[in-house]
Formats: sequence, C-alpha cells, structure tokens
Amino acid sequence: MNNEVFNFWGKSKLWWLFLLLGVIIAGGGMWLASAPVIGYEVIAMMFGWFLLFVGITQIMMTTTLQKKLHGWGWFLAGGIIDIIIAIILIMNLGLTEASLPYIYGFLFLFKGVSSITSSFMMMGELKYWWLYLINGIILVILAWIFIMLPVTAAFTLVFITAFMMVYWGISLVFFSWDLKPSNKE
Repeated sequence: MNNEVFNFWGKSKLWWLFLLLGVIIAGGGMWLASAPVIGYEVIAMMFGWFLLFVGITQIMMTTTLQKKLHGWGWFLAGGIIDIIIAIILIMNLGLTEASLPYIYGFLFLFKGVSSITSSFMMMGELKYWWLYLINGIILVILAWIFIMLPVTAAFTLVFITAFMMVYWGISLVFFSWDLKPSNKE
C-alpha cells in the first residue's frame, strides 16, 4: 500500500498494543463462556477493567498515529468515553449491575456506528475493511437488543458478552496488522 494514499488510521509503531488487547479480550471472553455461573458480577468488573485498558490504548494510539487525517478525533473521543464509562463501572458495582444492559446498548451503538463509518472510509485502502463493516452491523444489532430488552436474563447477557468479547478480540488482532508499519516506512 502506498503511504501517500489516503489511509484512515495511519500506521503506528504501537500496533502491537491492539494485538495484545485483542488477545486479552478474546481470552477473557473464552474464560467467561466457560464460567457462566459467576457471570454477571464478573462481567461488570471485567468489562470495566477491559474498557479502561481499551480507552487508554485508544488515546495512546491517537497520539502516535503517523497520519492524523479525517476521523482521528472520533478515535480519541471513543477513548475518552471508554475511560469515563470504565471508571463508573469499576466504582459502583450495584449501579453497574442495574444499568449494564443500557451501558452495553449505548456503548455498542456508538462503537457500531463508528465502525460502520470507518469501514466505508477505509474501503479499498485496507485489506480487512469489510471486517469493520461486519463489526459495526453486529454491534448496532446488539445495541438494539440491549436497549429494547433490558430485562434479558443475566445468563443470556453472559453468553452474548462472551461471544462479543471473542469476536471483538479477533477483530482487534486483524486490525493491529493493518496498523503495523511496513519495513519501508
């Protein structure tokens, strides 16, 4: 890929952070699926800590992007929003358990719309642009389910969360390879 061609995210020497993040999130999802009885409380705390790590990673990546082109501000805003929500989740477990479906819903809606928009801007520039489109569509569907059906059983929420974490983690692994600078760069 020619470095002069428009690239939505740019390249970063910290590409490995998203690789690490993807492996951690996918591993956490697999563990969650294997231990559904502990489920709901673990999701509240795990999600808070993972979201804090995601937000910090996004902010670090934004500051090191080689090309700060259209859309980098949304990436930064997403990191700040992730950190704020993570702090709320970590500080008050009771509130988190009561509002978790809504938190998931609005977070997935934001991430889904952001991913769909990003996919169209990256079309033709990145090999895995279609994966971001699929991510966005799945996240918007899950957002609708969580917002419209907040009384879903905690057990269902555990497995939806486990699946989404595994899928999200795998997607971040692919995304990290798109961020990796080539030897020429």
